Amino acid sequence: MNRGQAIGLIKLTFEEPFNKDNFVKFIANLLKKYDITKALEPRIGIQGITEKYLEFIGSWERIGRYVDEGGKKIDILVVKLRREFSLYHARSAQRNFVAEYLSGKLGTNTIKDAALVAFVAPNDEDWRFSLVKLDYTFQENPLGKIKVEKELTPAKRWSFLVGKNEKSHTAQSRFLPLLENDYFKPTLSDLEKAFDVEVVTKEFFEKYRDLFIKTKLELDKLVQRDLKVSKEFKIKNISTVDFAKKLLGQITFLYFLQKKGWFGVEKGKPWTTGPKDFIRKLFNKEFVDYKNFYNDILEPLFYEALRIDRSDNEHYYNRFNCKIPFLNGGLFDPPNGFDWVNVDVLLPNELFSNRNKTKEGDVGDGILDVFDRYNFTVNEEEPLEKEVALDPELLGKIYEKLNAIRQDNFDQYVKVLNSGKKGEEAKFNKEYGVYYTPPEIVHYMCQESLINYLETEIKDKVNKKEIEEFVRHVDFILENERIAIKKNEKISIGEQKQTKYEYKISQSIIENAKEIDKILSDIAICDPAVGSGAFPIGMMHQIVKLRQLLAIYLNKEINSYDLKRHCIENSLYGVDIDAGAVEICKLRFWLSMIVDEDDFHNIKPLPNLDYKVVCGDSLLGFPENWNSPIGKEIQELMDKYFSETNPLKKLELKQKIDEKIKWRLEKSQENFGYKINFDFKLFFPKVFREKGGFDIVISNPPYVSTKGVNEELKISLKKYYGFADDLYNHFFFKGFQILKNNGILTYITSKTYWTIQTKKNLRDLLLENTILQIFDTANPFESAMVDTSVIIVKKSQPEPGHQITFLDGKNNITQPEKYTIQQNDYTNVPNKVIFIPTDFNKKIYQKLAKKVNELLIKWWDKISTSKNIEKYKKELEIYRKSLKPGDITLLGLITEGGQGLATANNGKYIGVLEGTKWADKVRNERPEKLLLVEQFCKKENIKSKADAQAYLNNLKEKEIRQLFDELKEKYGRDVFGQGWIYRIVSYEEIVDVDYLTDDEKLNGIRGDKTFVPYDKGDKDGNRWYAPTPYYIDWSRENVKFLKENSGKKGEGMPVVRNPQFYFREGFCWTDVSYDVRCRIKEKSIHDVLSMSLFPNTSMVSAKFIVSILNSGFISTYLNAFVNTTVHFQINDARQLPIIIPTLEQLRVFESLCDRAIAIQKQKFNGVLTNQEAQKKLDDIQKELDELVLELYGLKE
Repeated sequence: MNRGQAIGLIKLTFEEPFNKDNFVKFIANLLKKYDITKALEPRIGIQGITEKYLEFIGSWERIGRYVDEGGKKIDILVVKLRREFSLYHARSAQRNFVAEYLSGKLGTNTIKDAALVAFVAPNDEDWRFSLVKLDYTFQENPLGKIKVEKELTPAKRWSFLVGKNEKSHTAQSRFLPLLENDYFKPTLSDLEKAFDVEVVTKEFFEKYRDLFIKTKLELDKLVQRDLKVSKEFKIKNISTVDFAKKLLGQITFLYFLQKKGWFGVEKGKPWTTGPKDFIRKLFNKEFVDYKNFYNDILEPLFYEALRIDRSDNEHYYNRFNCKIPFLNGGLFDPPNGFDWVNVDVLLPNELFSNRNKTKEGDVGDGILDVFDRYNFTVNEEEPLEKEVALDPELLGKIYEKLNAIRQDNFDQYVKVLNSGKKGEEAKFNKEYGVYYTPPEIVHYMCQESLINYLETEIKDKVNKKEIEEFVRHVDFILENERIAIKKNEKISIGEQKQTKYEYKISQSIIENAKEIDKILSDIAICDPAVGSGAFPIGMMHQIVKLRQLLAIYLNKEINSYDLKRHCIENSLYGVDIDAGAVEICKLRFWLSMIVDEDDFHNIKPLPNLDYKVVCGDSLLGFPENWNSPIGKEIQELMDKYFSETNPLKKLELKQKIDEKIKWRLEKSQENFGYKINFDFKLFFPKVFREKGGFDIVISNPPYVSTKGVNEELKISLKKYYGFADDLYNHFFFKGFQILKNNGILTYITSKTYWTIQTKKNLRDLLLENTILQIFDTANPFESAMVDTSVIIVKKSQPEPGHQITFLDGKNNITQPEKYTIQQNDYTNVPNKVIFIPTDFNKKIYQKLAKKVNELLIKWWDKISTSKNIEKYKKELEIYRKSLKPGDITLLGLITEGGQGLATANNGKYIGVLEGTKWADKVRNERPEKLLLVEQFCKKENIKSKADAQAYLNNLKEKEIRQLFDELKEKYGRDVFGQGWIYRIVSYEEIVDVDYLTDDEKLNGIRGDKTFVPYDKGDKDGNRWYAPTPYYIDWSRENVKFLKENSGKKGEGMPVVRNPQFYFREGFCWTDVSYDVRCRIKEKSIHDVLSMSLFPNTSMVSAKFIVSILNSGFISTYLNAFVNTTVHFQINDARQLPIIIPTLEQLRVFESLCDRAIAIQKQKFNGVLTNQEAQKKLDDIQKELDELVLELYGLKE
């Protein structure tokens, strides 16, 4: 099938009402060959459909069966639905119906792996093309291992929403490659890739990003040429970046809403009957003529039609001659009070739609052109239900990726994009620490928070296992419980004798349904770093589903819209320092309600969320013991404001609230010494007055280091908390402050707090409370540069013997390894570090923790710096003399040393050895670097890399050094990039350090031979041995400058650290690595990155320590008990436990080290290939690991 035929088939199938013949033709071309003998005639009624699905399913039939090359059975089904809105609602019922079919409980008793299904609404116009695949619920067996639970096997569904009102652009992009190849028979995995929504979202974002840039540049042109617009933007503090973001956000919102058929409705007709391409019809002038689309159409739509209540006239909007709903909500307030009526914003119509041809061959690259090609859905993605369309979660992803862009860095952002370098955009965004939490993680955290909170509230009546089943399986059991309760009622009154429908929920949940419903109704939840609102939205979905299930047992009629509105009004709170994030969060709240608005005659206005999701700095507030005397008054005004729809009354209420809040905030600097723009008790007084704090605090706080914040904030943090650290640390402290007693805190953060010294205060805080669960999630984020973990903590003192559940998802986040550990063990471990409680780690803890703890308590302050080691030299010597073979000591107690020289100008002092790969690299880089000095190149007529190379070829090596030295002196130290090395050192310039006098080592060398070895670390991560390619010019003149200027302030000022260890043999390690990579350090100067230590007792040698540090055991110990990060610092090394060996053991380890060094030398000399050397070193590694386990008494 050629491309044109394939596109035609997709359009015929997916842009038209459902047609069985077209569908069968599409399937035949997609799968190439399937078994039509497996077809089944349509099944209807109780004979063919399980009773619990009769309300939703009208009929189903099987077209055939496809078996892929791996033996996976995939059936092709057509399922006809009963009610039109079932296509958009009752999604879990549709999914679970197919799950029962696949598991053999329905239709035929054979188990199938997946199904390709057409779900068809009664009018046939719109339908879903779905891939449904059996998923599994994993549960714990008595041994703590995870196994497949066969009783509950939910299915996962991916769907395209297709039909008369939908575009097939996405379906084309996903299915064309499968249709064009006449010989390719797709596997189930291939089909899953075709239904992958992430690919679609990523593709759309790239288009959206380009549209944002284009819109911003058009606004720049407008501001430059139109003085009236320029003046209004300046007065109202509006930037073109923010205006462009808001405009695209508004249009995105409209694209979601028009799917409901709410726009362009004829007078007298019900809502939902409007065209689902209303925005395109507006552009095409089908409703009204115009000159400028933005100024004449979009602005009135945003700031008048959607913002002003016209309910007294059926919401009829004269300008467009149709009905437009009044939606209220701040999205349709002009930015910063922009005067849209009197100031014309004449953006070109071509920005919105044009006839330009795209690189993909589509016609039109305007905003509407791009948006029209994609399917939008107001349904938020769920773990088991994914639409291959753009859903409201997209807003969060856009926020994450565009949040870092401001007016002052826009040009830099565009430059980053144009560079085309992979990962550069992620680095640009990293500065702001905004990471969009994956939906699976959000779902897990929301469920676990509710499980643990409910257990706290009703543990005397319902056990935790029953609560877990209630929360985790609500999706799967809803339909079953509806039928089960009806059947049991019939049995109780004698209308029926028995039923196969049994309650899947425990009797204790049913008996306490009223109390549980009240708990969920009254719950108060806060995200203090709310971002785009993933957690509040996730919590709302969970609460609504659970209350819908409880309503069955309580015999209550309740709809999703009312449940959601109640939850938003009474339970959900959020704060974020970023105003853009707050707007996105509100948008998602509104969309979540709109999806369930089914009143075709009376659309309710959206609530005002200004005091539910607040822009402010949640970390700083009034002191803990402060209480607002006007809290009750403020809350009463806020309650009125939530539902007010009249713009004037709304404004009046907001002004009253803001005045009362402002009066309190303005006094903060005077009273407390730091500025405050938000306080939890002031903005959310009801929560603290009625509950004493939030029931659940859940968040993904920003991963921002205090290195990246301004000095004023650091000072404020120190005044408020008593310390200033990475922001996520402060969010933990704030979270506990705003949590009520016995409340639940659930955070996903960097897991650096597990071990590093600067986070010990946080570990103390966590261990003072009851840690319920820790989940090592590794790195589930698309762009975060750090490993993360989830922690769930109850604000209460831990009971004696309390066990923490620990999940290790590093290898498989969906099937983590499960462990338990007594919380008290974390209290007793050295530095109270959090380690993964594997059997081996527990064994290490039992064997070493007590002794290492004693040593750290007694000695740490005396060995934590080189200065302290020198200060307590005599005391340490006495201790070392007391050591005997078999004793446990610390590496810091038997070594000395530390960081080395920081020249602050490596180019001037350091070179690489001629004949090495590093020298070749320098030669290649020189002409490129020379071109960076444009003024010099212009003067010398150097126009290209070839010109620069020719110029350098005419210079001797020393002349090249002098040239680059002078250019740096004239144009700045970093003109070629920080730390760039350009010297190439010949063998004739190198001196043998064994022949240096003590004076030359200390004060520098006279003469022509002045270069000495310089250990600058080893980026290749070699173990055992590596020759340094670096040499430093240790001339008398240079050393004099380095020593006399050491530690002085200013650019280019060096720091000479630990010079007493220069030219001394010892050992060093790679500072950034996932495992310890240690090697012998030969006689050399070492720099700040080559952290080196030197044994100071004859009972151990450098070779012995290198061997111990290179063992698998030490890497495990370091990662679990000292530092979970990849940065292996000198003070990490000092904490490592070392066993004093016998003379025989010392000899064995030194011999092993000599063998390894010999292999490395053969590799570097070219005698062995890398592969040959590695094979020999692997054998040594196995031998070493056995010896070390035996030495430490850890061998099985």
